[in-house]
Amino acid sequence: MKYKIRLQNSSIFKKISFLTVLVVLVISFLLTGLLLTQLSQNIHDKNRLLVQEATGKVFTFFQDSYNITYNQRTLLHSTGYIADSIASTRSNPSDIYNPEHLTKITDYMAALTYSNSRLDDVILFTADGENRFSYSAKSGRKVYLGFDFNELSYIQDFKDSPEVITEIYDSAPPYLTISTSKASEPTITFIAKIFDMSLPSKQFPLGYLMFNYSPATVDATYSEIIEASDGDYFVLNEGNQVIYSNSAERIGHRFSREWAPDMDIVYQKTISLSGLQVIGSVSDYKLQQKTADLVRQSILLTVCGILLIIVVIIILHHHYAKKFQLLASAMGSISGGDFSLQLPVNSEDEIGYLSRTFNTMSSTLNDYINKNYLAETQRRTAELYALQAQINPHFLANTIESIRMRALENDDYEASEMLQELGHLFRWMVQFNQDIVYIEDELEYIGSYLDLQKFRFPDRLFVDIDLPSDIYYYGIPRFTLQPIIENVLSHGSPVLRPLEIHILFTIPDEVLTITVKDNGPGINETDLNNLNAHIRGSKTFPEFGVALRNIHTRIQLLFGEHYGLQVNSTYCQGTTVTITLPAKPKKELEDYVQTTHRR
Repeated sequence: MKYKIRLQNSSIFKKISFLTVLVVLVISFLLTGLLLTQLSQNIHDKNRLLVQEATGKVFTFFQDSYNITYNQRTLLHSTGYIADSIASTRSNPSDIYNPEHLTKITDYMAALTYSNSRLDDVILFTADGENRFSYSAKSGRKVYLGFDFNELSYIQDFKDSPEVITEIYDSAPPYLTISTSKASEPTITFIAKIFDMSLPSKQFPLGYLMFNYSPATVDATYSEIIEASDGDYFVLNEGNQVIYSNSAERIGHRFSREWAPDMDIVYQKTISLSGLQVIGSVSDYKLQQKTADLVRQSILLTVCGILLIIVVIIILHHHYAKKFQLLASAMGSISGGDFSLQLPVNSEDEIGYLSRTFNTMSSTLNDYINKNYLAETQRRTAELYALQAQINPHFLANTIESIRMRALENDDYEASEMLQELGHLFRWMVQFNQDIVYIEDELEYIGSYLDLQKFRFPDRLFVDIDLPSDIYYYGIPRFTLQPIIENVLSHGSPVLRPLEIHILFTIPDEVLTITVKDNGPGINETDLNNLNAHIRGSKTFPEFGVALRNIHTRIQLLFGEHYGLQVNSTYCQGTTVTITLPAKPKKELEDYVQTTHRR
């Protein structure tokens, strides 16, 4: 209860700081717990899947290699093929070098290495040790054919076994060591027996076919996927002996369940006829330890982050609380009538802005009360008198009509017509006081204005208006065309030559385009560029006046920057003023101006 009362009576900054810290703590622990739980499970599942996928690729490699060995052994024993060639030279081994036999053997071995990019060596040798052949895919790699392959321990073991295909891992093949100054590379070797198919008994082999693969090929296949995991794989033969593994110390030993308990095995599969098994495992204990390490690191980082946030909030609280206390004290002085107080401004942040504003307010408040307020009252009173003294447009229109009737009584018909058109203009201004009017009404006003001008320039002013009937009732801002027509008359020199004005209304792509074209003297390129810059407001040239700029600015204020006014001209050929507006009926255009369509 005591802490609750203290919190209620504390400053707003303390409350904000306390609530901020509390919210940060709750959200951080909830999010951290949720994310770590989900992340831990994802890491666990991901690593098991990675080991399973990687081991599957190892299985595919050994399965493909075994199938190749099996198929090639079958091919060797085809009628008239290599087994027959070796058998036919048993009585005279040197006959094997007969071009017919030699070409068949060498072409076969070369084709085999080219068709299998993983294969390093193909070696063929006879059981009597008389003939040996090899072909290596690697440049500079050589197999020493003077070596007696029959002396290899695994060949002797294989010779006495009933198996026709076997697989071994040789860490340093002696037939490679002799041919190079460096230690020979280890190999994974598949060996197949060759028999004399003409003999009824297949007890004694005629020769052997060996396929050498680099263990690096298997390791690369596995490590492409297993980089993020700690899994192991084992390749076992029929005798449960490890012939290859990513743990080199296990190779050559009998497989033990201690290395991969059943609960850790994620992949186990046997290659059908070969008896080879591929086992993939990942220690669940290792995964849990890995996840626990991640959880501990994440919690530590979260706690450090929260502590840093708390420290920053406390520092900011003390810093800004002092400034607001000073500002509140100064406001108290203002309320007591002391306008001389000035706050120090030491920063450009919100507090600095408030301090500067307070200083300005303090220094000008007294002057405003004593001078500005009185001046404003006098100004508004003067405006009221001025408005009351203005001539009423209705009174002016009625007065013009009275003068016109007197002109008719005196048979002055031209003056009467001029006064009638002038009266139309005043009545139009009185009746149409909206921002948006019908195009038809705007043209009626323009017609009255042009009729008055024709009295000034008889037979020298010709106006052509092209307005499709289906857009008569479209909307247009009031007084859009009259200043443009007036500008044409001012610069088009109808006194010097007949002036033609063409006003064209079109709607391309839902944009109302109004083109006012004349055959006046035109504008040179420099003045034209200056005029358009003046209209857009990017530069100011007093000689061009404000009429066209005002029209352009008003259109953009009403409808946005995509619309406005543009002047094009060719010197001595005439000028064209183009106005673009939204193409909408009057009511829709009024709504457009009042809604979010306005930009």
